[in-house]
Amino acid sequence: MYRLVVIDDEYIVVEGIKAMIARKKLNYEVVGCAYDGIHGLEVVQKEKPDLVITDIRIPGLDGLSLIEEARESCTDTVFVVISGYTEFEYARRALRLGVKGYIDKPISIEKLTDVLDMVEKECFQAREENSQLERKRIGQEKIKNLFDQSVRAMTKGSGNVGDFQKYANAAVETILEVYPDVEDFNREVVKYLCVLCDILSESMKQVQRDSLFSYQEMERKTTVEEIQEYARKVIVDLSRYMEADKTGSSHAVILEVLAYLEEHYQEDIGLNELAEKVGMSTAYLSVLFKNEVGTSYVKYLTNMRITQAKKLLKEGHKVNEVSEMVGYSNYRYFSDIFKKHVGLTPNEYKHNY
Repeated sequence: MYRLVVIDDEYIVVEGIKAMIARKKLNYEVVGCAYDGIHGLEVVQKEKPDLVITDIRIPGLDGLSLIEEARESCTDTVFVVISGYTEFEYARRALRLGVKGYIDKPISIEKLTDVLDMVEKECFQAREENSQLERKRIGQEKIKNLFDQSVRAMTKGSGNVGDFQKYANAAVETILEVYPDVEDFNREVVKYLCVLCDILSESMKQVQRDSLFSYQEMERKTTVEEIQEYARKVIVDLSRYMEADKTGSSHAVILEVLAYLEEHYQEDIGLNELAEKVGMSTAYLSVLFKNEVGTSYVKYLTNMRITQAKKLLKEGHKVNEVSEMVGYSNYRYFSDIFKKHVGLTPNEYKHNY
């Protein structure tokens, strides 16, 4: 609904316009009215309506002077004038002020409807289309920036997995804002993910793009939620390969182990359980893990837990809660391990950071 203010010194004209709009169920809502120019200017400046219909000859401040004053603070408001007069000087001033329409008295439903339809098509719809185009342009620029940031996070030095996930997920959400239609969203997400997968495949020759992304899988996605879920999966997979590459691991079994630890680090995970999961002996997995990752399984898991604990403490969680959340049921043991790695007790860390 477009917001409308009506100004005329004849009460019957103001009420008549209200009644006509209601009767025809036009896409306008009368949010204010006035019977003189001074009060009318106050109403317009307060309401900042989409449209003002004002008589030219009203007491206090004539209609054209009112428009001239109102334009300073209501730059987006459209003005239409009413008059029983056709003096050339009034018409010239109205054109100079950018008045969009003219209704001569007596006002009829047909005259009012014609003017309001014209204003809606020529002013409001055009304005909305321009606004949508501008929003789309801004959104596309944001997508480009997020894409550039996610690529930098993938390729800068050994890569930054946290930044990559942040920028990549933000890019997918922004794509949805700019392309809300499911087919358009799917198409743009496919383009985005394919480039990311190509970049990873180029830097890690042993990884094929087909193992990261499937066109057939995306074709089966028929809802926004399904597309988002698949995009998140691809981004997580890319992150795991980045993490593995950063640690020097290219072994498929170690990739599987690292992915499992990422999701289950807070559980009581033993090397025996992991060895059984990947079908290896415990002794062989222990050696393979250290050779591929560069540290022992226990140290790797401990570092992962301590890193997460620091994050949770910064977020304000209680120390005993954090202990449980990162996989330590014994609070004192957690505190000892934390201090050994960080140099501060969990409480000291929480209050200092």
